[in-house]
Amino acid sequence: MAKPAKNKKLGRNDPCHCGSGRKYKDCHLIIEEAARSEQLLLRQAQDSLLPKIIEAAQSVPEQFPEAFARFWQNKYPFEQMSDLDAVEDRGAERFLTWFAFDFHMNNGRTLVEQLNIAADEGSFEVDPYERRLLEQWRTVRLRPYIVAEIRKGKGMLLRDLLGEQEFDVTDYNAAKRLEVGEVVVGHLTPADTPLDAPVPNYYLGGAAAHLTNDTPQKLVEFAELHLADMRRERPDVTWSDLLEERSEVLNHFVIALPREAPDPSVMERLVSDGRIALQLTKESVASLLGRMLPKDEEPEEPEAEKTDDSEEKPA
Repeated sequence: MAKPAKNKKLGRNDPCHCGSGRKYKDCHLIIEEAARSEQLLLRQAQDSLLPKIIEAAQSVPEQFPEAFARFWQNKYPFEQMSDLDAVEDRGAERFLTWFAFDFHMNNGRTLVEQLNIAADEGSFEVDPYERRLLEQWRTVRLRPYIVAEIRKGKGMLLRDLLGEQEFDVTDYNAAKRLEVGEVVVGHLTPADTPLDAPVPNYYLGGAAAHLTNDTPQKLVEFAELHLADMRRERPDVTWSDLLEERSEVLNHFVIALPREAPDPSVMERLVSDGRIALQLTKESVASLLGRMLPKDEEPEEPEAEKTDDSEEKPA
């Protein structure tokens, strides 16, 4: 379909840009106005659905203790949950968002998966636009993203740290707080799709952790330890499998970082301690991930022991 020039706004009585020969008002204007209206309704559904999900999460507190211990790696007692926002940046909201999207409850489903069933049965009330988003959000999981570009007044471009996919994120407030090269550990939720765009706009669903620009490499190294650990028994495990089963490890990295000035030694110890805890070596991690160690990290060959025949004999 032909498109109008970017800087030219079609008048209602101008020929339609599709080349039909009809006036714009009698052709694609109607279609485009309907699309823009739907886009607006989906944006509104994005804002209204997430609070409903978080409210639903709070209705199953009996599921919290196990999830809480996993997410915070037993750093905090469950009784401290109400104080987490003061201890960790939006800690309670970060936990509830992870609980809703990532934690597999006693029935084996995440809360969002369970709410999809409840919506079909009529026991979880959502409007048609919220229902469409709820279905799309079944596969949303906690992931790490690096800020690739800040688009002033429009949001930002995030790149998946564990892959190559990029996402247009329509979050103006977050874009104001972030800089290129920094990391966001959070949930990207798809919502409205702009007219003629191949993919939807994404939004940061709930609270996310914000990390400085010295963290991307070490965060990936830390995640790779857990991927390698899973591949001991299942060699075909992917990043998606890791995040389906152990996405909380990303938060374990977050909570171990210093809150004051960046300290590279903390991240080095975090990766080193992770290898020890999982009983991995640099060599085994490289092997399980199917790659070679860098030359400067290859283990040294042990010196051959001298035999009696090789010893020098007196002249």
